[in-house]
Amino acid sequence: MQLDTDNQKIVIHVPVNMKKWGGKKVIVGPQGQDLRRLDRENRRDEKLLKALGRAYKWQKWIKIGKCNSAEDISDIENINRSYVLRILRLNRLSPNIIKAILDGNQPDGFGLCDVEKPFPLLWDDQEKQFGFRI
Repeated sequence: MQLDTDNQKIVIHVPVNMKKWGGKKVIVGPQGQDLRRLDRENRRDEKLLKALGRAYKWQKWIKIGKCNSAEDISDIENINRSYVLRILRLNRLSPNIIKAILDGNQPDGFGLCDVEKPFPLLWDDQEKQFGFRI
């Protein structure tokens, strides 16, 4: 803490770190504490939640016959077919992982970029790979 008697100002330095979480910057405490745990709403990864919602919507479109392929979805949504395929893969995630994402309880550092890459089909292997199980 500094006291500037000429200008009557007090300057306080608080050591904090910033970290990206779901496309947002969040504060990590001076000893590395995860301050997001204080507010579950802040831990929700909006990008991941939106992608999960899209995956379920598109899967339903295929199931009810509105679309027959990722290419049909790509045309309707006006987005890249490879993105559609990566997002549809989220339908294969373990129910435990999906619940954790919806609740904002996913492990630190876990995000959309992790599930856009190929991952194991077995749920136990997914949970181990992504850090949901120790």
